Amino acid sequence: MGKVNVIYLKKVKWTSLHFILGLLLLSAVGFYIYSQWFYAGRHHLTDLIGLAGIIISIDLILGPILSFWLLSPVKTKKENIINLLLIIFLQLSSLGYGINQIDGQRLAYIIKWQASYFAVSKSDAREYGVSENFYRFNEPLVGSEKREMYDYLLKKSIPPIEMYEFFELSSFENECQPICGVITKNGIINITKSNDVLTFNKSLR
Repeated sequence: MGKVNVIYLKKVKWTSLHFILGLLLLSAVGFYIYSQWFYAGRHHLTDLIGLAGIIISIDLILGPILSFWLLSPVKTKKENIINLLLIIFLQLSSLGYGINQIDGQRLAYIIKWQASYFAVSKSDAREYGVSENFYRFNEPLVGSEKREMYDYLLKKSIPPIEMYEFFELSSFENECQPICGVITKNGIINITKSNDVLTFNKSLR
């Protein structure tokens, strides 16, 4: 077997190992995110598949390609370690960025405004401190003390569904017996409740 073939097979072996380890890591991270952040149909609220596709393409495809390109048995151990650390840094950075983007798509709260319900994600919410719950928007009356702030926020192009200053805490029981439709980025999603857990469905058929 020629020297070139030996080098090629070694690079393929390292690349394959990189792919397998990356697949295991992404599977573990993906399982945690799906089961803990987007359980009970919460993935219907956002384009989770699209975001996951970007992360997979970067970490599961680009990473092994970089390994095949940068790592080589003809290079010194020091060179390979430096290149490997660079690859790991790039992959962890992209993974961290991707997880942060996915975290921003988690449900922040559900707000009732003008007889409609809106599911607002964390990235669209002005206040992360508002917990995942139902709220009603209480528009301040003209001439009231809070009306000046309301008009100011409108001039700042902030929609009422983000004006947490005027939210009133409600609940599923008060708003959705036994079901209600919520407006999301993916259209209307139905919400039910079972065993104290909110469940999101595109269709109940």
